[in-house]
Amino acid sequence: MRHQWTAFTVALGFTLTGHLRNRLAMSMIAFFIPTWIYLVRATALSKNISFQASALDIDVVASMNRTIQVSSALHAVTVIAGFMMFMATFSAREMDLRLVLAGYPRLQLLSAKVVALFVVTALLTGYTLALLWLSWPLTQPLGVATALATAILAYGGLGIMAGYLLRNELEGFFVVVMATLIDVGMQSPVSNPAADQAWLSALPLYGPAQAALAASFTHAASAGCAARALPWFVATTLMALLLFCLRTRHYHRQRHP
Repeated sequence: MRHQWTAFTVALGFTLTGHLRNRLAMSMIAFFIPTWIYLVRATALSKNISFQASALDIDVVASMNRTIQVSSALHAVTVIAGFMMFMATFSAREMDLRLVLAGYPRLQLLSAKVVALFVVTALLTGYTLALLWLSWPLTQPLGVATALATAILAYGGLGIMAGYLLRNELEGFFVVVMATLIDVGMQSPVSNPAADQAWLSALPLYGPAQAALAASFTHAASAGCAARALPWFVATTLMALLLFCLRTRHYHRQRHP
């Protein structure tokens, strides 16, 4: 047990160090999120719009300007989380294979990446929530934080899975950007006001997007709605474990025919 704990803490330390050395991700956190929110606040119309949060079965009336800020914040954090987890997984992939060959436990390596995702989630959530709060007083800050956190977990899990699945960095970046762009665009009441497509509920941000908007402008309970993204996090994490096991098994066969 002590050996397994040591293996986990060492892997976690290397994973967190890798995140800190990702200068592009750190720059995106420091500048992209506040810039994106500020630009929307400065340019978007302030007229009120009404839309239905179908997952909560409530009608919401809110400023278009603030509604787009929430959607933009969701887009920013999911892109960054997905990119960070993809790069951390992809860049360490060959080293992980060598470590497994040397006897390092697979589960500890993947667990370190998942725990690092929780750390990233907590920091990104707090930072983005503070930026939104500076823009206007959110009705339910805790509800907005829950929605942001579950969205980050869903796309962070997708980033880990993509790190084991895709062949190069450009593919990973393209997949993360396009997936979040389509998801946020379809969930936004501004770009998709009807939101009556049956398949929308299958997307990762269906619950978090509606929960974030409801918590920003109403007193409706939204935590259960935000949690609808968690099956995506669980599914992508399990798929990443499966892919990692398959890759390391194949690696063993290559090295030891």
